[in-house]
Amino acid sequence: MRSNRYVQNFRQRRALVLSNDMRAVDTITAMVTRLGMSLEQLSPGNDEFRLVLETAETQRDVLFFDGDLNLFPDTTHGGAEELRNIPVVGLVGIEAPSRLRTLMQLGATAFLSKPVHSGSIFSALYLAINTFEQKAGLRSSIQELENRRRYRRHVIKAVTLVMKSHSLDDEGAFAMLRRESMRARLSLEAYCESVVQRSTMKTTDETEPDKKQAVAE
Repeated sequence: MRSNRYVQNFRQRRALVLSNDMRAVDTITAMVTRLGMSLEQLSPGNDEFRLVLETAETQRDVLFFDGDLNLFPDTTHGGAEELRNIPVVGLVGIEAPSRLRTLMQLGATAFLSKPVHSGSIFSALYLAINTFEQKAGLRSSIQELENRRRYRRHVIKAVTLVMKSHSLDDEGAFAMLRRESMRARLSLEAYCESVVQRSTMKTTDETEPDKKQAVAE
């Protein structure tokens, strides 16, 4: 799980600006420079900007994306996945629901109305970066829970094996597995998986001679 501390210093970060609105670009450039950020303007006239976005760094880059550009018409079919790896500030000119929806599908977590005013840029950056961090933390937690759920069957099997082999009740077997996992410096789930795998391999090895004997007979 990521830290709950909020990012409020944007120095050493890079602003990627994808817009053909030069007034907005100039305003953003002046403000992010004052905040200690570097800036790279991306041209919407070709697909070279996609290469930049594909290599953008999660902990460094922030994208200012102009919603009036129709660069990702296939967002409903999983397009523009590269944008979801960095914080996105949506630039809104025409406040049509379809364009706002597209910006959200591209990962925008903050918005700036055009014409862009410099006084709103810090707030937009703050919201975009910190909301992105929170969502990333939630995704990480959900993934961890999913992994634990998948491992649960290994835990149950391992507890059953230890109960049988050591004549313990379920609580005693679980405590033993926890101690051994800590000694092995593994998570309980990963250790239980290794116990089940070793047991399966042992069972296979023990039954193999019987199979060979049956064939010989």
